[in-house]
Amino acid sequence: MHRSSAPVRKVNSPPQPKRRGVSMVVGMFTLTACMAGVAFSVDLGMVSLVRTRMQGATDAAALAAAMEITHAIQTSGPDVVNVFDYALQQARSTGVSVAQANGVYVNPDVDVVFGRRSKNDVTDQWEIDWNVAPSKTNAVKIIARRDNPNLAEPDGKVPALFSAVMGNKGSIVRAESIAYIEPRDMVVVHDFSRSMNFDSYFSDEVSSPLSKEQIESNLLTVYNDLQPLDLGSMTFAPRYISSTKSNSGATTTITFKGKSVAVTSNTAIKSYKLYYTNNTTSTGSVSGESTTSATWSNSSKRINRVDVTVRKVGSSSQNWTLSHYYDTATISADLGLSSKPYPYASGSWSGYYSYVQSNAGLTSPGYTDMYGGMTWLSYQMKNYPSYFETKDFWKTRHYPFHAIKEGHVLLCDFLTDLKFDDYLGMVSYDSSHRIETKLSDSNPDMPLVDISTTPLTNDYGSVKQLMQYKQAAHYSDSTNMSGGMLEAISLLDNHKRDGSRPAILLMTDGNANVYDNGLSTSLPYGWDWNQMTDYDGDGNANYTTSTASKTVVLRQVKFAVDKGYTIHTICVGNDADTDLLKAIAFIGGGQFIHVPGGQSVADMEAQVEAAFTKIAAAVPPARLVGSPN
Repeated sequence: MHRSSAPVRKVNSPPQPKRRGVSMVVGMFTLTACMAGVAFSVDLGMVSLVRTRMQGATDAAALAAAMEITHAIQTSGPDVVNVFDYALQQARSTGVSVAQANGVYVNPDVDVVFGRRSKNDVTDQWEIDWNVAPSKTNAVKIIARRDNPNLAEPDGKVPALFSAVMGNKGSIVRAESIAYIEPRDMVVVHDFSRSMNFDSYFSDEVSSPLSKEQIESNLLTVYNDLQPLDLGSMTFAPRYISSTKSNSGATTTITFKGKSVAVTSNTAIKSYKLYYTNNTTSTGSVSGESTTSATWSNSSKRINRVDVTVRKVGSSSQNWTLSHYYDTATISADLGLSSKPYPYASGSWSGYYSYVQSNAGLTSPGYTDMYGGMTWLSYQMKNYPSYFETKDFWKTRHYPFHAIKEGHVLLCDFLTDLKFDDYLGMVSYDSSHRIETKLSDSNPDMPLVDISTTPLTNDYGSVKQLMQYKQAAHYSDSTNMSGGMLEAISLLDNHKRDGSRPAILLMTDGNANVYDNGLSTSLPYGWDWNQMTDYDGDGNANYTTSTASKTVVLRQVKFAVDKGYTIHTICVGNDADTDLLKAIAFIGGGQFIHVPGGQSVADMEAQVEAAFTKIAAAVPPARLVGSPN
C-alpha cells in the first residue's frame, strides 16, 4: 500500500543576543599578566645581578681583610701597644674599603666578623668559632646587606624598576664571604756542621775569611760568654812565652817567637847557641861589653832552646851559660797553668801549645806562638766544638750558628704571637741527620723536653728550647745537607695535617760535602736545567752543577716539590754557597734570603731575624670557604 510522505514542518529557534567586547576584556587581563611577569622577571634579573656583584665584592673584601691581618702584624711598628687589636682594626678597614671599591656597602660595625678556624679532633672537621680573642683570629667574614626600607641609603633594598607599579617596595639581598689563612706545617732544617762556627775563630779552612778585627771581636764575645774560666794567668789578648833564668845575680830572659827569639840580660851578652826543632844548632858571639839585648832568628827553622852566655856580675872575663827551653813545662809555668786542670772534657794544654805553634790559621793574623784566650778558643772551636767535647759552647754567640739560633727563637715567638694554627718541627744535620724531639741531659742548666710523639707541633716553646741548647758541630762535623732534606720530607710525609700547607725552611752556610751511603746522586728523570733554574725566564739555566754532594741535594728538593712542599732557604756566613741555596729556593717555589758574614754581630743577628720574620709572615694566600647554611 502506498503511503505518501507528509510535509516536514520547519521550526525556527528564538534569536540569540550578540556578545560584543568579550575578547577585548580577556586580552586586557592576559596583557596585564604578561606585563607583570615581564616586570617581575626584569626585576628578578636585576636582583640576581646585584647579588652577583655583592658576592664578588664580599669575596674580594674577605680575602683582602684576611691577608691584612698578617701584614699588619708584620708591619705594626714599635709604637703599636696591642698588635693584635691593631691588626684587626686594619683588617676591618681594608675589608670595608675593598667592598666599597667594588661598589658595595659594608657596615664596619656589624658586618665584619673575625673568628678562628681550626680542626675539631673529635669530628675531624674544620670549624670556625666567631668573635674570638684578637690574638686567635685567622678567619674573616664580610657581610653585605641590602635590607634597609629606605631605598636612598647605601644598604637600601634593591628598588623595583617595573614591579613597583604592582606594589613591590624593593627586594632584600644579602651576600657574605668567609676567608681564612691556611695553617702551615713547617719544618726548620738547621745546619749543625762545624763550618757554622767559622766566623768566630781564626780558621785555616775558609777561602774568604772575615777581617782580623771582625774575628777578634767575635772571639771576645765567645770568651766573655764562657766566663768564668780558670785559665791561669792567660789573658784574652795573646802574647809570646818568656823564660827567665838566673845564676849568682846574672839574669837572662828569652822570649820565644817561633823562628826568632829576643833576649835581654842584666849583664853583657857574650855568645849564644840556638837549638832547632829539626835537631840542628847554630851559634854566634857578641863582641864588647855593652850588649844586653838582642834578637836572633832563622827564616826556616823553629827554635826550641837557647843557651845564652853572659858575664858574671861584676866580672869582665868570667861567664855564666843559662839554658832556656821552649817546652810544655816552660809554657805552662809562664801562663800559670802548671797545676790547672783542663777546663773541658776534650783538649789539653799540650795540644793547645802545639796548635799555637803550628796551625796555619794563626799565620795570617800574626798569632803564631802567641798564647791567650783568643788563640785558645780558636784551638778549642776548631778541634773540639761538639757538646760532648766542650759542653758550654751552646751558651756562646758563635757565628754564623748563633744568628740562626736567634732567628729560630724569633720564628717560634712569631708563630706563638700569630696563632694561625701553624705547626712546627725541627731537623738538624751534620755528618748525619735527625729529627730533633728531645732534650734529656744531666746538665742542670737544660730543661727536659720531649715531643717525640708529636714531632710536628704547635708547642713552639718546646721547639724553641730544642735549638736554644745546641751549638755548631753539636754532634759531629760535616755537612750532609741532603740528609737534612730527607729527614724533613719524612717528617712532613708522616705528620702533616690534611688541609695544611707544608713548607721546609733550610738554614745553612750551604757547603754540602757528604751524603748518605747508597743515596743516588743522579738528578730525577726528565730533569731539565733550562726549566728548573731559569731565574730570568730567557729559556736558559742560571745555575747548573755536577758536584755529587750538590746534585744529591737537588734530587731531594725535586722530590719535595713534587709532593707539594714549598722550600725556603736562608744562606748565612761569609763563606756560604749562595748559588746552591738560591737554586734550591727557586726550584722549591720559596724565598731565598742571603745573610752574608763580614758585618757586626748586631747586624748579622738583625738580618737573620728580619729574614725569619719575612718567612714566618709569608703565610699562604687567604682562601674562601662557602657561607654556612
